[in-house]
Amino acid sequence: MGAVISRGWVLAALLTASACTSLEDFQAMSPDERADKVCSGTAAYRQRRSALNNLNNQISEKEELLATGYRVHEYCRIVTVTVPARPADCGGLSGDELAACQQKTVPATMENRRVCEPVPVPIDYQYESAMLRDLQLARAQQQEIHDEQTYVCVARARSLSVDEAYSRYKANAEP
Repeated sequence: MGAVISRGWVLAALLTASACTSLEDFQAMSPDERADKVCSGTAAYRQRRSALNNLNNQISEKEELLATGYRVHEYCRIVTVTVPARPADCGGLSGDELAACQQKTVPATMENRRVCEPVPVPIDYQYESAMLRDLQLARAQQQEIHDEQTYVCVARARSLSVDEAYSRYKANAEP
């Protein structure tokens, strides 16, 4: 049942997204605008952009790590603590029951609790710098692939008629 509901939401989102630009909108666009709209709506384009965003996030994290010079790990241990005795909960009682309840106490107990503390751990600067360089190289390569494939798509999409471009746009398909 949950899968049916989530598929319904996905379908509704796709219909809404595809309904954002109409055939009339496409007719009013220049060939370059139509080509950009067609190519930026494809799954391949979104996948390439997602990969680039992921690499950018990793690079930012690595640069921040190199700027601080350490990672923070948690050191956790189990400690036994004494929970002091306390008065009994007498909510909702009245009269003699309340008076009797107020005489009672919950005895002290021993509990195990997990206690964690942040611990800074120095990084290997050379290793992390090499990892940053690798990420930057991967980003440059991914950007080159994205730019080249987008250029090819846009070049093909420019030559499409308005109806063909709109049909490709609605299908989220490259020309």
